[in-house]
Amino acid sequence: MRTLLLSLVAGASALVWADPTVLMGRAETLYAGRYQIAVLEQIIALYEQALVEDPENTELLVRLAQHWYEWAVLVPEDVEDEGWRKAADYAFRALGLAGLDQALRLSNNAFQAFLAQCTDGRALLWAGHGWGQLLGKMNPFSAFFALPKIRAIYERAMELVPDYMAGSAYQAYGALLANLSDYGILFGVRLSQAKPYFEKALEIDPTYLDHYVAYAKEYAVRARDRALFESLLRHVLEAPIGNWPFWNEVAKDRARQFLAEIDRYFR
Repeated sequence: MRTLLLSLVAGASALVWADPTVLMGRAETLYAGRYQIAVLEQIIALYEQALVEDPENTELLVRLAQHWYEWAVLVPEDVEDEGWRKAADYAFRALGLAGLDQALRLSNNAFQAFLAQCTDGRALLWAGHGWGQLLGKMNPFSAFFALPKIRAIYERAMELVPDYMAGSAYQAYGALLANLSDYGILFGVRLSQAKPYFEKALEIDPTYLDHYVAYAKEYAVRARDRALFESLLRHVLEAPIGNWPFWNEVAKDRARQFLAEIDRYFR
């Protein structure tokens, strides 16, 4: 359905037809500048208006999951949970659930059956990302039982879309294994098991600088490998922005921060 609306999204008052295809096209023209929070919020607003007109559009749901996750990356910590939650909700809606709450209620067996019939690995990636970021805010009991589900999400995403977002499913899986290794035998994971997944992500796309930052923060710190930590992060600072302007800008900011705090990580 087309409806006439007053659009202020792009900074100008104008009457426009809310055709989802047109709105999506307008959002895409803003992609290069989405490292600026105001631009990213314009993109989100356009996609959410398009979703009003086409609420079952899987492509819109996946894009909103991605961009709400990106929004959470940029905003202050006291408001970031809204973005993580919206990312997870939109991603699970793209996969046919009502949102994160329904995923939380599924038993492990039911969740495994749900994953087996999922075919959109992109949505799975953002579901895992958003849910994973919320783990630290959940009560420990709920977080403990969520971890196997998130692990299974990334395993399925690696099967379906190994190259999506420069191989981010491998990076995320490596980071998850590194974190699980903190619990010793509880999850049966050793830190050494995480390393090949970071290496695989770098093999898929060495220009995606967030891989290096995650490798440094999640693996090198735990391995007490200061030289690797510094090497990875200095590479990020020296590398060009390339074809990933949003994530490479974020990676450079994080690399500068982590290098400035290196003595806190390696005492």
